[in-house]
Amino acid sequence: MRRLTLFIMIAFGTAAAAAVAAPDSSEAVRSGFIMQKSPTDAVLYSLAFPGLGQVYTQTYWKVPLFAGAAGACFYGIIANNSSFIKYSNAADAAMAAGKSAAEIAMMRQQREYYRDLRDLSGLFLIITYVAAAIDSYTAAHLYDFNVDDKIALRLVPDPARNGLALALHW
Repeated sequence: MRRLTLFIMIAFGTAAAAAVAAPDSSEAVRSGFIMQKSPTDAVLYSLAFPGLGQVYTQTYWKVPLFAGAAGACFYGIIANNSSFIKYSNAADAAMAAGKSAAEIAMMRQQREYYRDLRDLSGLFLIITYVAAAIDSYTAAHLYDFNVDDKIALRLVPDPARNGLALALHW
């Protein structure tokens, strides 16, 4: 459990440090374009809890997916840890009571089964956090992207070159 906790702390710390890295503002100044949604804020919200970054980037339909996945993983961790503790205590009590080796081995096997499920739920939780952070980061970058149906490329006369040119209209 300590290794899992340490791994989670390192993973989130690394992701948060990468998200806080200062963006290159010289390109925004040159182009005159300023993003409405900050990718750094979106990642930090997602790292606080999966789904908050999606609320920030206004992709509301994804919130139940990430929040539900995180809730299911938390439930899996808690339920499987409870079963792990129950079977661990039962195996210890069976050893102290002098039960048969087969009975003790079965309890240990059940204990290890629930420990593995708990650890797997923790891994899925980490994957959920990373996927939510990546999704919110991408959504923040694409927030200002124009997907209007009115965008079109057209051929227009170009008097400077005595011919035609492609023009983008919206």
